[in-house]
This record gives sequence, structure tokens and C-alpha cells, in this order.
Amino acid sequence: MQSTPKLMSRRNTMRDVFFLLIFPMILYFCFKKPFIGISMWLWVALFFPKAWVYGFASGIRYNLIIVGAAIISYLVMKEKQKNQWDSLSWAVVCFLVWTFFTSLFTISIPEVVWTEWVEFFKICLLYFFAVAILRTETHINTMIWAVVFSLGFYSVVEGLKYISSGGGHVLAGMPSHVLGDRNDLAVGIIVMIPLVVYLLSVTQHKILKAGLTLVLIMAVVCVLGSGSRGGFIGITIVAGYFWFHSKHKFIYLLVVPLIAYVGLEYMPASWHERMSTIENADQDMSFLGRIMAWKQAILMAMDNITGGGFKAGQMNAIWFQYDPQHNLNWLFDTSTVYFDGAKAAHSIYFQVLGDHGFLGLFLFLLIIYLAFSQAKQTAKMLKAHPVSPSMVKLSSMIRVSLVAYVVAGAAVSLAYFDLLFALFAISHVMSNIIKREVTAQQTLASNANSQFAREGSG
Repeated sequence: MQSTPKLMSRRNTMRDVFFLLIFPMILYFCFKKPFIGISMWLWVALFFPKAWVYGFASGIRYNLIIVGAAIISYLVMKEKQKNQWDSLSWAVVCFLVWTFFTSLFTISIPEVVWTEWVEFFKICLLYFFAVAILRTETHINTMIWAVVFSLGFYSVVEGLKYISSGGGHVLAGMPSHVLGDRNDLAVGIIVMIPLVVYLLSVTQHKILKAGLTLVLIMAVVCVLGSGSRGGFIGITIVAGYFWFHSKHKFIYLLVVPLIAYVGLEYMPASWHERMSTIENADQDMSFLGRIMAWKQAILMAMDNITGGGFKAGQMNAIWFQYDPQHNLNWLFDTSTVYFDGAKAAHSIYFQVLGDHGFLGLFLFLLIIYLAFSQAKQTAKMLKAHPVSPSMVKLSSMIRVSLVAYVVAGAAVSLAYFDLLFALFAISHVMSNIIKREVTAQQTLASNANSQFAREGSG
């Protein structure tokens, strides 16, 4: 009988071989169809292949190769559409430019700050290329499927592990990834859930529907099993939205609490202990550490119009320089609390505020507001001109995802998130698609009326 290490090594090798066999096919379709290329760009950013291979395949820079393939595919594309930039796109540009200046005038270590800026620049590139490439509902749906095949796959794997271990499996994100922290992972999955609901509404194939249903269930298991308090609040908000807009409110009001009660009874004691700290947050050291990090962000923003620069608040020298323990205690008294090192912001709002100042925070919030308003405006347009029933559902789910993000994001440092900017791009493209279809419909109706008038006068 083979030893466990040998068996694990063989499994890892097989995984590497399998991935290397399908990778050329992925590249082929990236070159062949630009919309597949941009979708795989998002997939590779969220899936993070290097976390799934351990042997000889781990040395390949999959992200760089796929991003390069997507860009080349767009550059050689024969019929490029004219980009119709709106206030959302210009707001993204302004925010990117502002982060360049905040990095230029950083009070932190320039090498660290510029490394983070380059990563954010890549995220913005994803937005700009998505806006340039995506043209149809099929293109949008392909990108959404890319999200499901990344975060959805991870949800199923981790969810099944959690259930099979009876709650003993520790859910965590992928090491060295943007979702490496369990709290970040929970927020990412919450943002994905409305997109899964949308795909369920437009997918006809029974096997795909069953798969999406499994992803949805395991996503909820993952969020709850992560022990993330922000994730618990976020998924409660999402569940409340679906209940409010449901046609069977009374039935769900009876069934869902019962299922929730039974499910929570099987959660480990550690989970209940962690959730109970929500009621006594002012006595929880983790929460107090976040309060001090938020105060640190305010102090940096008040002292520097450009903020501190990316991750400045996490530098010990800067942390103790602004001394959040003894400052701004009129907001929240932390004079008796002490930490021997800097804390991450643990809030998208204070993260941006500390990194880029009050103007940076304004631009960040403006982008989210414009994307939400754009999706809402698209829904209104579709009610007046029902040219695409599926887009009505998508516009609604985009707004749910954004609301989930702004609620759950209040407790995590996840301001620079690929999926968030992909949602911005989808909102922009969806608006353009509907405007084109409505214009075409109105032109057709106008031509028909003119023809009818000419025939009548004749």
C-alpha cells in the first residue's frame, strides 16, 4: 500500500498534467474570441491557478500569459467598436490618475506603494478592455460564467470540505491571493451569489441548473462557515433583498427560518462564539484594532491631501507616528487599548481614505454610485422598452451585488478587487447594449410609421 505522501505527490502531478493539457486550449480560445479572452482574464484573476498546482506546472505565470493573449486578441480584432465612454468610465480614469499622484507623494515606502499601484492599474485595465471588447448579452454572460467557474468552483470545493468535516474544516482563501483572507473570501462569494441567481434565471439546461444550484448552496455554506462577521451581515442583507422581492414571501417566511435554525444548530461552538461578538463589539479586541486602524486612516487623510499611499497605514513607523491610540478619542476612546504593530484598515472606506485621502474616497464612492445608478437606469429603460427580459434580471442582480459589496466591504480591506471593476464594466456595457437596441427599435418603428404615412397619402 502506498504511503500518503506518495499518493499526494501522484495526485499533484496528475493535477499539473491535466492543467497543462487544457491550458493551450484556453489560450486558443482567448486568441480566437476576444470576449473569451477578457472573460478568462477575470477567471485567472479570481481562480489563481498557481494555488491549484504544486509541481512542475507551478512555475508558469498563467495570469501574465492569459492577460497577454486577451490584449493581443483585442489588438488584432478587425472590427473594433467605437468606445462610448460615459461618466462611469471617466470616474474610473480620474480615480486611477489620482492614485498615481498619491503614490508619487506617498509618505510610505515607494517600492511597496508602486508595486500596489501596478496591481491596481492591472485591475483598471481589465475594466477598460472589458468595456472595449464586450458587445452582446452573450459576451456578458460568458464573463459571468467565468466568475462562477472561479469563485463558484472554490465555493463548492471548500463547502463540501466543511460539510464533510462537520464544521471542522477551516475555510480560508488562496494563499498570496487577493482573497487569501477568509473575510475577503466571504465578501467575494457574497458578491458572486446574485450573479449565480441571474444565470439560474436564464439557463435552460437541466444539468447546468443543477450545477448552479449546488454552487449557490455551497456559497452560502462557505460564507457562514468562514466565520466572517461581515460576511454574515452581508449575506443577511442579500437574503433580505431576495425575500422582499419574492412572490412567495409568506412561504419563505415560514420555511427559511426553520432551515436556518436547523443549519445553525449544527455550526460549531466556535462559530457561535465569534458571531456573538457582534453584539459586544466594543469589548472585542479585533474590533478595537479596526477602530484604531480607522482612526489612523482619518489622521493620515487629515494630514495629507493625497493620503498616505497604498498600504501606508500598515507600516509600523507610520502607525506609531500618528498614534491612533491617543488621537481622535472624542470619536472613540482607545486610550486604554494597545497594539504592538500596525493594523490593516479592514474597511474598504477607510482603506481608500487612508491610502488616497478624502478626494480618493469621494472618487471611489462616486464610481460605485454611478455603476449602481447606471444599472438602475437600464432597468427603467427596459420597462419602457422591453427589448431584453434577461437584462432586466441582470440589472437587478448587479445592484444587489453592489449593495452586498458596500455592506460587507465595510469590514474588509478589499477596495481594489477585480470582480468589483468587472461589475462596473458589465453595468457600462449593458447600458450601451440596451441603448443601441432601443434606438434600433425606435428607428424601425419610425421608418414603419413613415412608410405607412406615405402609403396612406398615396
